[in-house]
Order: sequence, then C-alpha cells, then structure tokens
Amino acid sequence: MMFDRMRVYDAGRFTDTDLPGWYHEADRLSQTERLDWHHALERVLGCEYTLLTEEGMISAGLEIRVWPSETQGILVVIETPLALVEQVVVANPADWLAFLATYLAPLMATSAQSSILHMQDRIANTLIAWARHGKGSHVDRETGLSRIDLDNDRNRRRAEQARLAMARSSKGGGA
Repeated sequence: MMFDRMRVYDAGRFTDTDLPGWYHEADRLSQTERLDWHHALERVLGCEYTLLTEEGMISAGLEIRVWPSETQGILVVIETPLALVEQVVVANPADWLAFLATYLAPLMATSAQSSILHMQDRIANTLIAWARHGKGSHVDRETGLSRIDLDNDRNRRRAEQARLAMARSSKGGGA
C-alpha cells in the first residue's frame, strides 16, 4: 500500500518529499508480520488512528483516517474501500485546523452526502416495492428492489419457451 512520495502540508502549502523512515518501517511490519497497514502505522507512529468518516460505508465513499503522532506530525490517509487516494503529513500541529477546514471538511461533507443519498435510494426502493406488492419476503434487503417483476418476467419467458417447444414437437410428430 505504498506510494513512492509523501505529501507534506506546512504553513498552507503542499510539498512532496521522499518517504520517511517510519513509513518504510510500517511497510516492513505490514509485510513481514502480516500486520494490517493501519495497525502497522499505529505501531510505528505510537498512536491510534481516528476515523473521520462513517465506518463501513456501503457505497464507494471516502474513508479518512488521522494519526496524531507527537513525534512525526499528523498523518492523514484518504482512501476508498478499494484504493489509497492520498496521504498527507501535516508537519506543524498549528496547521491542523486550517488543513481540516480547507481540505478535509469538504471531502467529509461530500462523503456523508453520498452515503445519505445511497440510503435514501434504498428506502425509496423499499417503499415502492411495498406499495406495489405489499408485505412479504420478495423485497431484496440490500437494494430495496422488488423481485416480483423479475420473477414474473422470467416465468413468462419460460412459459413462452415451453409453448414454443410443444408447438415444435407437435408439428414434428404429425408430419
């Protein structure tokens, strides 16, 4: 899960620098001890991370984790459930509030709104399915979509195929 450079935020500016030694140590721990990347960073930085976004998001939203290390600055890792997006070290703790307000707050708001929209879509699908078909187990719990129309369409196709097969067999047997 390594990048080849580290982004540093200091005095309102971003710079790129070579990866620090503690980052290489976390990578070594992650690979040799089969330690989760986040836990390897916790061990190397000497602090636990704080998750700034909703945990266990269903959608492909952002996850923002922060390690406030007393010795290495504040490490911010921005990732999706599938990939690492960005990692930034806020070198000076006095810059943290400006970084949080300027860069992380808009990302957190967007991620939360995306999650809310996804959940509202599921609720709407469930209400529509219930209104159309009433109470029952035909509503998919994950998506809220009704399976009745799909099942009915499949049954209609099977019945049509059966009628065609019977029609072909009766033509072939009577000739």
